[in-house]
Amino acid sequence: MNPRAGLALAASLLLPAAAAAQAPGPEPAPLLDSQQSRATIEVDLRVGGRVEGVFGRLEGELERLPGGQLKVSVRLDAQGLVLDGPEWMARSMRSPKFLDVQAHPWIHFRSAPFEPALVEAGGVMAGELELREVRRPVRFEVDPESCDAPGYDCDIHVSGVVSRREFGMDAYRVWLKDEVGFDFRVRLRQPEPR
Repeated sequence: MNPRAGLALAASLLLPAAAAAQAPGPEPAPLLDSQQSRATIEVDLRVGGRVEGVFGRLEGELERLPGGQLKVSVRLDAQGLVLDGPEWMARSMRSPKFLDVQAHPWIHFRSAPFEPALVEAGGVMAGELELREVRRPVRFEVDPESCDAPGYDCDIHVSGVVSRREFGMDAYRVWLKDEVGFDFRVRLRQPEPR
């Protein structure tokens, strides 16, 4: 990353201490751009490969904490999930035995506090995933930067794998593996000036 772009990104994610002391309140954090962000789910069949689905919508908020760290909260529209596999697979994934999208239309991820540098350097983003009203700690991987201003010039890419059994999805064990992959490609936008 060139130094000028690095400074621009740091300024957008973390207010310098001197400016923070003069500011009347905390600088608003960048917003998650729901229109340009995307989330997918992947399940592996024991025979026949992998099936991927795209969630209907990704919504979220990025919160700036008093010490300069950030937290992110993301909601995935499970009812709007579209799978690229056969129709029987789509019915199974949406059914009460798996995601149960009628009873649980949203999947939530809430991160633990993290340093803004995580977006540039990459690394582990810890947090909690709520799926079917079951909450479990998870650790997702943030890819290192691939452009000068991650989130604006390119996606922030976060991915990870969870055990479906831990969320009460233990049906279809004969033909579905336990691992469920989540993949987030997030874009940001600046908040409106105050």
